[in-house]
Amino acid sequence: MKVKGLIVIILSLSLTTCIDPFDIGDVVDGQPKLVVDGLLTDQPKAHEVRISYSSPTLNTFEREAVPGAEVFIEDENGNQVQLIEDFEREGLYSTPSDFAGTVGVAYTLRIRTAENISYRSLPEVMRPVAEVDSIYGELESRQSLSSIGVILDEWGMQFYVSTGTGLPESNFYQWKWEETYEFVAPLTRPTQLIQPICYQSGRQPSQLLISSSQDFSRDRIERQPLTFVSKRTYKLQRRYSLLVQQFSLSERAFNFWNDVEEQRNIDGSLFDPPPSQIIGNIVRDDDPEEIALGYFQVSAVTEKRFFISRGEVPADPGGSIGGFGSCIESPEPPPDGGSGESPDGPAEGPPEFCYNCTLLRGTTTERPSFW
Repeated sequence: MKVKGLIVIILSLSLTTCIDPFDIGDVVDGQPKLVVDGLLTDQPKAHEVRISYSSPTLNTFEREAVPGAEVFIEDENGNQVQLIEDFEREGLYSTPSDFAGTVGVAYTLRIRTAENISYRSLPEVMRPVAEVDSIYGELESRQSLSSIGVILDEWGMQFYVSTGTGLPESNFYQWKWEETYEFVAPLTRPTQLIQPICYQSGRQPSQLLISSSQDFSRDRIERQPLTFVSKRTYKLQRRYSLLVQQFSLSERAFNFWNDVEEQRNIDGSLFDPPPSQIIGNIVRDDDPEEIALGYFQVSAVTEKRFFISRGEVPADPGGSIGGFGSCIESPEPPPDGGSGESPDGPAEGPPEFCYNCTLLRGTTTERPSFW
């Protein structure tokens, strides 16, 4: 099975699985490279490792999954757990659902492909992680481009996290978040007896959130940006929640992801020279000079949930919270991601979702257990 991607290799971590796309540099020398993408935490769950081969040249935008491999995670005492392949998703391997790493222990990922070629990660020690201290939002503006090409100030809530042990030692962090929000449709009919309360959730998009305290006298991270939520969406209409996960990183892992982020920020096009390689922690047993790509990350995790209600969002500047403008201004359905979408396309008069929010894609009326 071949997985479509970009010229660069796709890597990352996720809240619920462990993989979410990020770009890293490919090595274009006519030979495909093994790509490893995995995360082990101290949470009992099925931890995933994805294994594939990169495209050998820039003449293809595909990479190929690696099925039939033997994959193990080994601790510093020689204890091993085998990962089982998901045969519906080739190249994806998972630990048992109750497996968890231990803080202070070093772990090594071992891979033997169907061609009897062995790879391993360098040992990664699971570092402890501080508790999430605080999550908070501040009303700020961002410049956005209107449909007619005019630059406007878009007001909304910028959410931040602060953390750290306060001790005189450096630590390295990564964050992931998941949002959930409650809303209702803006219109009701005279005969409409019940207006459903709706909920939607969304995960962090392809985005790296990392920081370190290595330049400070103590381990303290203040005002780490998480996400910006515009007042033009209905996400802030009633109540909004962020679940923030905070991961510990080794210095080597931090440097790897920092290189990834720097490379992603380089402006370029398909006609620019290929990006430089970013070396992770994967090596071939019998040929250390062979370049393998990707990273096997080992992290402790803490998490915290944050809520903000509509009454806590300042009305000015920026005006009141919107998100359903099309229900009044236009029969066209609003876009995804906070302004809604009509399942039936444009219609005369307000779309049906203006009266019934359950018609919006990805919506449920089941109140989350944490609500």
